Amino acid sequence: MKKLSLLAGIFVLFFMTSCRDIVNSVLDVLPPFDVPFSTTLDVPFAAVSTTAYTKTPDIPMNIDLDTKIKENNPNFSINNLKSVKLNTLSMEYVSSTLGNKLDVIKNAKIYIKAPNQAERLIATAYDNTNPNMIIFNLEDAEILEYFRTNQNYLVIEIMGSRVTADQLKIKMNAGFKIKVQL
Repeated sequence: MKKLSLLAGIFVLFFMTSCRDIVNSVLDVLPPFDVPFSTTLDVPFAAVSTTAYTKTPDIPMNIDLDTKIKENNPNFSINNLKSVKLNTLSMEYVSSTLGNKLDVIKNAKIYIKAPNQAERLIATAYDNTNPNMIIFNLEDAEILEYFRTNQNYLVIEIMGSRVTADQLKIKMNAGFKIKVQL
């Protein structure tokens, strides 16, 4: 009798696990996918202090997730969007007017911005010494509401490692993990 109860319990557990897997697979008809963003921009850099942050002008991303979702499956739209999270962010040195490189940036904070949304911190980099690339530490933040519109921006706050002024040309690379469900 005990063996029968044990077998019945294992069968029920197996059945419930299988049902959950089936429901999840039906809901995730469109598997999560990445949406890359890359831009090269000129950043006026003026560090008059090594203890305060300077904010750069807004960097327009203008990512149209509705179009990206429909490219993956025309049956889905922005209305099916369930999650957006940043999964990669880096900054690469391209050139500069006076020869400074990215090691002139000691600390950096990246925020996301959209109409009717408060700026939200999504990535940080501290104690940078790399002259060619900064790889950011990412916040595990749900940023779905910033992508309900295609008017979305990145904002950079920079703290210099030394007092200097220059015009840096950088390439920003970001990737967003998108999840869509019925």
